[in-house]
Amino acid sequence: MPFQTQLSLSVELAKVFPLREAVQSGVEQLVGLVRALKRNGSDFLVEKDLCDIFGRGRIERELEKNFRDVVKTGSSQPLHADSSISLDAGPGATVQRALTDYSYMSSVIQLSFLTWMHEESTLASALVEIMLWRYRSKVPGATPDPDYYGILKTLRACSSQTSQYRWDDLVCLVEERFKKSTRIFRAQRSPLRYLSSNLLLGAMDYFYMAQSLPEDRFIVVENQTGLIPMLIWAHYILGLTVHVRNSPDGSMAFGPGNPQVVIQWSNTFLTNRPESDTVWIPNFISTWESSPTIQLFDAQMHPVLKTEPNDDASAKIEGQECHRLRGYGTTFLRRLFNSKILIADDDPIYVDTANLSVSIAIALARVMRRAPVFVNDHGHRWEDDDELLQHCYINSDPWRLFDSSNLLFWGIKLDKRKISKYLENLNGKRIDDSIPTSTRIREYLENISGWLTNDRSSFFLYELKRLASWIISFARVVDIGSCADLPLRIAHGWTMHWSSVLSWNGLTPINVDADICFNIIMKMMSTGDGSILDSGGIFLTCHQGWSLFHSAVGDQDPGEIACELLCIKQGVPTNTQTLERKYRIVDAMISDKVGDSTPKVFKRESSYLPRCVTTVRERKEHYSSGIDEFRLSIRFDIEELDYHNRKDTQNITSSDLQRYSMYASYSQFHKSLWGVVKTMPCPHRGLGERELLPLDLDAVTVSGLNWANDEGDAWGPRICICLVKGDARARWLVVNGTKGTAYPGQIKRRVMLRSKDCCEDCAVKAAGRMQWNWLVIL
Repeated sequence: MPFQTQLSLSVELAKVFPLREAVQSGVEQLVGLVRALKRNGSDFLVEKDLCDIFGRGRIERELEKNFRDVVKTGSSQPLHADSSISLDAGPGATVQRALTDYSYMSSVIQLSFLTWMHEESTLASALVEIMLWRYRSKVPGATPDPDYYGILKTLRACSSQTSQYRWDDLVCLVEERFKKSTRIFRAQRSPLRYLSSNLLLGAMDYFYMAQSLPEDRFIVVENQTGLIPMLIWAHYILGLTVHVRNSPDGSMAFGPGNPQVVIQWSNTFLTNRPESDTVWIPNFISTWESSPTIQLFDAQMHPVLKTEPNDDASAKIEGQECHRLRGYGTTFLRRLFNSKILIADDDPIYVDTANLSVSIAIALARVMRRAPVFVNDHGHRWEDDDELLQHCYINSDPWRLFDSSNLLFWGIKLDKRKISKYLENLNGKRIDDSIPTSTRIREYLENISGWLTNDRSSFFLYELKRLASWIISFARVVDIGSCADLPLRIAHGWTMHWSSVLSWNGLTPINVDADICFNIIMKMMSTGDGSILDSGGIFLTCHQGWSLFHSAVGDQDPGEIACELLCIKQGVPTNTQTLERKYRIVDAMISDKVGDSTPKVFKRESSYLPRCVTTVRERKEHYSSGIDEFRLSIRFDIEELDYHNRKDTQNITSSDLQRYSMYASYSQFHKSLWGVVKTMPCPHRGLGERELLPLDLDAVTVSGLNWANDEGDAWGPRICICLVKGDARARWLVVNGTKGTAYPGQIKRRVMLRSKDCCEDCAVKAAGRMQWNWLVIL
């Protein structure tokens, strides 16, 4: 190539490359944003489509400033020491983008509010239907292919990254303005609390038209359906002036000047409303008047646009009211007692009922126990062994119950003296025969007797037990005081969750399932419709930016874990290596073991040396990604002494060690530990390193980690002493191996786990004093 040609090419390339680099840099930034949104569980195109709709709104300046101040601060804490999963609270990619782009901030604020007031999946369905309608109606900029799952993920991202903002304070502010309508606001599924599909469709466009043409456009809503979200959205978020006309509290103005939104209060809104002004029974949603027509008018009162209810719409938005944990029980009591008769907030019935529910919670907690692993008892009942029972009762410290109660009944001053008196009256009596109600409670039950389909005391006892189940469940949470702002869903009937509590007669003990409290709180955090979700292999679940998980987490010794305790922390599970966020952690679908971990008798002689013959060399957690969840497996690399054909067990070489791997998960650990009996403290000091202990004729030392299906040659002796002393990981694997994939009834032994405050000899003797065959984990 001639020199001149080369020179010309160099000059031209010099012109092109800067442009190419600039374009490439812009593309890389865009791709980076797309990846970041995807990792955070959102969707780039969906966020843009939603921003094209909601980003048109101008947010009221003070609210925007407060919202930014609240959501801009983030925090991160590891799930446990050395974990590759952290709990990240605060702004993810969705909110971080919004903090630098006003249109996206406007969209995020409005979506954050809508997800606070509505159930996410039904809201996503309605948005899909509305966006399709806008496209078919040739609305400029409407998109043809709204993605339900992408919209749902974006709503969850907004919710989880902004749940610390106090939308509930604005809800309370609106309710306070309508004091004479308290009974309507507090009704089950009150339609004043959520939008219908046509209201959402109209508001999505009409609000922004009214903002853009304040002198020439205004909106009329023909009844009070969706009053709370319409008021907050139009006035407090977008700064529009709203008038509510002809309400029981009179006509009200929200904002100065002429109205831009008018909501007509309809006196025929309740089709079955009784004539009495003091007594009212809330009806189910089928008795409410249909959703209203929303219209847009010009300044001359000429109708411009109208959105009518569509009975054929397949997507029905479900209202799902949120309430912080602080005061959740207080709100329940307010609604319970006002559902039949209007009762003042300072009535003593609230204090009396709160005190009584706490006393029942304490009485219940005293008789709750973890049932040990089921075995073939040959006609014997484990409940008949008094010593075994002492190991099984759950330690419910009174201070935990009071911390939980004080938080749930925030605003109600509990009286410990009255609680103690109620407890004395409950002691040793059938609870349905001896509810120690106050004069005020008896008077209330008498007044509402005409509305009850069952016995008055049965109705009231049901509600007390429901409250007690909440008190006990949240008393299981470590540091419950730090969870005051936890968002909970208010159930559509506050359905009872705990069947054994509901049927408790005040006398018999209650056997507690491993996941019952986890399930109750998980349901209160999520959908709130009252049914129990099967937690299955779920170890951690996250809703609205808060994570609930079991206490059996991290590289701890099982003897030091109180398996009945739960943890609730603010933050979304995030993979620190990929920055991917998910809303659950579940068990990975893998085999329990690789290699032979079948139990083997180690020694049948007259004495033994407590030690560890099965050592875990390495432990490693692995998290893979599913659609909505991380899948966890924990790998343990193991060395076990191969004692066959050896008389000398002191001079060990590498050829004497069997190496294999096993896999486990935290939910397996939790469920296995639930059925294990822990030793009681003993007065002895720890044994010397080489101190021999006697070995009775019916006891042997054993190795092996998998006891669920096959006991190998260890099936005969009554007591098997597993030599895993001092290795917390090996102790965990033995605990896990007592359950594994076995069905209840396959395990041949009860399991006793030695705690650090009990010596080895006392642990074995404790098992020896009780019936049945035992596996003692040193």
